[in-house]
Amino acid sequence: MTFFFSPKRMVAVGLLAAALGTTALATPAFADKVLTMAVPANQALDNLDPRVLLSTSHQAVQMAIFDSLVRSKGPDVVPAAAEKWEISDDGKTYTFHLRDAKWSDGKPVTGQDFVDAFVRMFTTSGASSIYDAIQNGAEVRGKKADPSTLGVKAPDDKTVVFTLTSPTPYFLGLLTSAYSAPSRQDLIDKEGDKYGTSADSMAYNGPFILTEWSNQDKLVLKKNPNYWDAANIKLDEVDFLVLPDVSTQRNLFDNQQLDVYTPQTETEAKAYEANNQLIRYNRGGLRDITLNHLGQGDATKAKLLSDPNFMKWISYTIDRQGFVDKVLEGNAIAATVQTPAATTVYPGTTWGEVDTVNQGKYHPLSADPAKADEFKAKTLADMGVTSVDQLPPMTLLTSEDPQNSKVMTPYVLSVLNNMGLKVTLNQQTGNQFWNTLLAPALAYDLAIAGWGPDYDDPFTYMQYWQTSSTDMGTTFNNADYDKLLTQANNETDLKKRADLLVQAEALFSDIGTSIPLLHYKGEAAVQPWVKNMLTSSFGVSLNYIWVDIQK
Repeated sequence: MTFFFSPKRMVAVGLLAAALGTTALATPAFADKVLTMAVPANQALDNLDPRVLLSTSHQAVQMAIFDSLVRSKGPDVVPAAAEKWEISDDGKTYTFHLRDAKWSDGKPVTGQDFVDAFVRMFTTSGASSIYDAIQNGAEVRGKKADPSTLGVKAPDDKTVVFTLTSPTPYFLGLLTSAYSAPSRQDLIDKEGDKYGTSADSMAYNGPFILTEWSNQDKLVLKKNPNYWDAANIKLDEVDFLVLPDVSTQRNLFDNQQLDVYTPQTETEAKAYEANNQLIRYNRGGLRDITLNHLGQGDATKAKLLSDPNFMKWISYTIDRQGFVDKVLEGNAIAATVQTPAATTVYPGTTWGEVDTVNQGKYHPLSADPAKADEFKAKTLADMGVTSVDQLPPMTLLTSEDPQNSKVMTPYVLSVLNNMGLKVTLNQQTGNQFWNTLLAPALAYDLAIAGWGPDYDDPFTYMQYWQTSSTDMGTTFNNADYDKLLTQANNETDLKKRADLLVQAEALFSDIGTSIPLLHYKGEAAVQPWVKNMLTSSFGVSLNYIWVDIQK
């Protein structure tokens, strides 16, 4: 088949060349059905090893090139590498039966590949705490138990068995993540630190194969002809362009060179909606300010950052609703708790219907100067000082562009400085940001952070703050909070479990290490020829695996 460039497409290619600072771009050879998407430059894809859990942009690629035991398809969890499974009556044992499948280099996918993946996860990654329901998971990560005791076993090549410490209603949803995809230990041993940093350093078992990874500017995924469900994969190719800013993304979308674009304001969203190009959906996720209670080893900073009055002084100074309305033009939801209201807490019931007490109780929708002054006075008294300029200087870690007025960083920095605090910005991108935020570094005082949910349950927003967690830069060590979450996960009565989670949300909102700022709205502009783009409230929000291109 022969493809020709229209004048509009050539203009768009010129725009891309200008945006990337190149003098020319080679004319791409278009496959029959190609989906083109964007990756923000501040989430540079420097490693696609599934055990290196970084941004949602990484996961958006990983979900296509790796097949976990199950995967999400809209609101459902469907078979993937496993063709079927059983759950024991007590909810503590999950037995998965693998289908006949091969890696991209021809080797069979085996149960041991999954065991190796989880052992490596718990022995190398702090983010493994999201899987702590697995027997001895936390103990293996903390080097208090041998990896051979981990509750993931392969009795034969076609079976994987998980043993959990307690019934875990969200466990299947958790296994949809590419983080739980199988590993090829032979390639990891061969490649060492280079594993995951180039297309040829890995093998793939997903619906697509990574074939090109050009200087972090572009990634090309080709359909995997040997995938077990290849007949239902309509795309021939998926291209990810690493683009410098959202204006470049919008220009390319408007010039039909990009197939998907995330509107930055509600005005933008409504314009695309008027053209029948907008998808609205329930999207999970939180943007917050994280406070390091350890103060990077500085006793004075640790005392300030762990003071609930200081946390509330900041929180009551922030005008969440005003920022959403005036800056984002309604393109977000002002957050006063960690967990979005639309999160499912048990079948047929959302978090917003269950937690009717914490919304706005500890963190306000709008700034409250009188309350802020009250918490300021308490903070100064707690610190034994009489003026704000006697408080220690601090840094604000962010991965966002401080010149972009449509993100939280410039607004939060201005709020902190207007409070009289001595705060300087530390902007880092990609892997550098996460290496600074996460343990063992914890090299921040305050951070603009956040995450998307790994599964549709409030626990995905609460588990990060457990003492055992080493993820998301957490420094909240509270036995009462830990006890509530343990009780919740041992409770088989889902309504009683929900009540325990409400209590945990209240405790953390009152004295925790996070100030909620925004919950995300699910809005995506999609070209009219893109069909069957599925959405999800957890994991990767836009699921393109089963997309078709019909021009």
